[in-house]
Amino acid sequence: MTASAAASAAAAAATRPGAPTLADVRRFAFRQGPGKGHLGEQHLVDDGAPTTSALPPRWARSSTGVPLPLGTHELLAATSYPGPREPGTLAAPVPRDRLGHLLTTAFGLQRREPSHRYADHRSVASGRAKYPVHAFLAQGPAVRYLDVYRHALVDVTPPGGAAALTEDGTSVLLAARYSDLPAAYGRMRYAVTEVELGVGLRSLCVAADLLGVEARLALDGGSTAEAEAVVRSAGPGTWSAPLAVRLGGLGPVGPSTVLPSPASGGSDPLDSLLEPDDPSVRDMAAVSSLRHGLPTGPPPPARGLPEDGPAGGTDWAQVLWNRTAGRMPDRLYGFALRPAEVSADCLADLLAWADRPPPDRLLAEVAGRVRLSVALQRVGGLPTGVHRVEGGELTPGPVRPRIMAALQPGFAQQPSPNTDSGMRHAAMVWVHSVDVDALLDDFGPPALGLLQLCLGWSVHGLCLAAAAHGLVARPARSFVEYHVQPLFGLPREETPVFMTVCGTSRFTEPMLDLRT
Repeated sequence: MTASAAASAAAAAATRPGAPTLADVRRFAFRQGPGKGHLGEQHLVDDGAPTTSALPPRWARSSTGVPLPLGTHELLAATSYPGPREPGTLAAPVPRDRLGHLLTTAFGLQRREPSHRYADHRSVASGRAKYPVHAFLAQGPAVRYLDVYRHALVDVTPPGGAAALTEDGTSVLLAARYSDLPAAYGRMRYAVTEVELGVGLRSLCVAADLLGVEARLALDGGSTAEAEAVVRSAGPGTWSAPLAVRLGGLGPVGPSTVLPSPASGGSDPLDSLLEPDDPSVRDMAAVSSLRHGLPTGPPPPARGLPEDGPAGGTDWAQVLWNRTAGRMPDRLYGFALRPAEVSADCLADLLAWADRPPPDRLLAEVAGRVRLSVALQRVGGLPTGVHRVEGGELTPGPVRPRIMAALQPGFAQQPSPNTDSGMRHAAMVWVHSVDVDALLDDFGPPALGLLQLCLGWSVHGLCLAAAAHGLVARPARSFVEYHVQPLFGLPREETPVFMTVCGTSRFTEPMLDLRT
C-alpha cells in the first residue's frame, strides 16, 4: 500500500461520527509530546497512587480455565541465543503444550526483586514495570484471559457469554488499559501504552519464531473491531484499540477445568478506577480507535527474530531473566549505571534487532520514516558522540566527548539525594525521531498510533539484545524533546519520539525466581 492509498483510507475512517480529525490528532500529538512541559501537563507522579496494574478484567476472575504447562524455563535454557534464523528453534516436547509455552515465553513472569517497589518483572520490556498490555486468547467461541499470576488461561465468563471472532483457528488479542498507569501521566499514557502494544507484539512474534509457529498480524479495521468486542466483553475498562495476531497450526488448548489457584472473586476495590471521568482518557481512546479505519489486506507472516547478528554466548532463558529497565535500592528512585566498556559485537547485535521491520506493509512504511540515532561512549573503540543508523549500519556523526552528561538535564529523573538516572554513565542512548507533521500529512490521522507500534517493535528488540549482553535497557518517553533534539543534530521539524538508555547496572541483589 502506498502512503497516498493509506491516507485516503485513513481520511475515510476519520469521517466516522466523532472520529478525531487530522487537526485534532496534531493537537493531541503536541500535547502528549513536546507540548507536555509547555502546557503544564507533565506532572510529578505519586508512585503510591493506586492503579489497576495487574488487576484482571471483571469477567476474567473466574474459577475455571486451562493451566499453562510447566517446563518453559527448561526449554529456553536449552536454546542458544540468538539461535538459528529459521522458526522452530525451540520445540515443545508435547504438541498440545506448544501454545502454552509460547504465551509463557512471550509474557510470563521472570523474577521478583525483594526491595523493588514496582511490579514483578516479565518477559516484555516496560520502563515502569506496570505492564498495561493484556493478552486474550480466542479459539472459536472460547475466550480466555492470560493471567500470568495464576499461570493459566482463565475463562472469560460474562453474563450472556463473551463475544467471539469470526476467524477460525487461534488468535491472541493484545489491548492496553489506560488505568494501569498513574493518572498523573495524563495524555502521555497514550504514547506509553501504544508503544508497549508494539513491545508486546514483538515479544509474541519472537516467541512464535522460537516455537515454530506462524504468526500474522491482522491490522485491518474489521479485525480490530471484532477484537475490541471480545476485549470489552471481559468487563469494564477503557482500552486501546486492540491488536489481533493469528497463530497457525495450533489446536485447542483443551477443555476448561477448575483452576488450582483461587478465583479473585467478583468485585475489587480498584474497579472504580477502570472507567475514570477524565478528558485525557477519552482523548487517548479516540485517537487509538482510528485503527478501526485501516484497510483490509492479506496479513504477511510476522517474524520477530533479527535477520543477522553475532551470537550472544548465552541462552534464551538467561536473556529473558536478564531483561531489565534498571533500578535503585529500596526507597530510592530511578536507575543507576556505572561506567563500563561495551563490545563491538554487542553494538552489532542491537543494530541487527533494530533493523528488523515490523510486520504489515503499512507499519513497515511508517517505520521507514523514522530515523534511529545513537549516542555512544566506551563502545567498541568508536569515538564518543552521536551516530546515525542507516541500513543497519552506523554513520559517524559529530564527536562529542561529553554527550551523555549533556543529555542528563533533558531526562525526566534528575540526580538528587534520593534519585539517579544513570544517563551520564550510559554506554548507548538510542533515539527514534520523525517529522510528525509530514507523517500525518502522508498517512492520515491513524499514523500517530502506527508510529507508536513501530517504536515499541524496535525498542523491544533493543531491550532483548541488551539483555543478551548483560546490559540494562530503559525505555523512556519522559524526556524534554527540545533539549534532546539539538544534541542529536536533528532538524527543527524532526521530533525525538522515544529514547532507550543502555548501560551496565550499578545495583544488583539476590532475586526470587518466578519462572516455570
